[in-house]
Amino acid sequence: MDAALVRKIKKVVAGNFDQSFAIYDEFEQRYGFFAELTSALAALAKPPRPARILDLGCGSGASSVVLACEFDCEVVGIDLSEKMIAHGRQRLADPRVRLLVGDACEPVAALAAAGLKERFDAVFYNASIFIIPEVEKSLAAAAACLEPGGVIGFSHYPELLGADGTDLFAVAFERLGETRPRKQTITDYAAARDGLARHCGRIREGVYEKPLDPEFLTAFFSIPAQSASLFPRLDYAARKIRAAELFATLEPEAAGARMVWRLAAGEKSCKL
Repeated sequence: MDAALVRKIKKVVAGNFDQSFAIYDEFEQRYGFFAELTSALAALAKPPRPARILDLGCGSGASSVVLACEFDCEVVGIDLSEKMIAHGRQRLADPRVRLLVGDACEPVAALAAAGLKERFDAVFYNASIFIIPEVEKSLAAAAACLEPGGVIGFSHYPELLGADGTDLFAVAFERLGETRPRKQTITDYAAARDGLARHCGRIREGVYEKPLDPEFLTAFFSIPAQSASLFPRLDYAARKIRAAELFATLEPEAAGARMVWRLAAGEKSCKL
């Protein structure tokens, strides 16, 4: 991916998240979803008594707070969106959490600017790795920040699966009469998993899943940054309407269907 395209993608991603902070808050207060997803990833990764965790793509810090409470440790969150970070700083009162504006591909620059140490016992990408265009660069930078024996973990974009394993995203777009985006993520699961394996050993994979709930999906994909993955060519107001229409088509499949997030984690050894 050439440098100009990477810059364009990052600008668009940051802009989508700059629009999202208030809606993210409303969604999380209602559902507690990102807290659950973060806890599921932490349970898979199992960092050994971490003293410091780096949370890349932290948004307004919901995941960072969960990690600080889960492990009673210091957490530094980094996100590209200045408005998400500013909002998080206003809301969060946990002294163990520090939020910084920065690029997930260059965390050391953000840490150095804040006068913080560059060594961590775990690095997490909570629902963020799939929007990073230079995933290999980011994972290499994450591994460079890790102490030996530290872990990297990520949660990836959801699949919607019918009771028989049918891809319900495909079903919904067909019923709506819309063309499904060729790629709903910037980085797919295989690329993220392979990148993780290049920098870590003892790879563990898992899933976090919930029963399919069209109302929940509509709320989740009404967040500006999430709706852009479904209808990238529409403005936000139009995306929000189309998202509601898209998931309403899945009412017949709701019983027995599920939303599945794939998780992966690996450990940095002295040999890697």
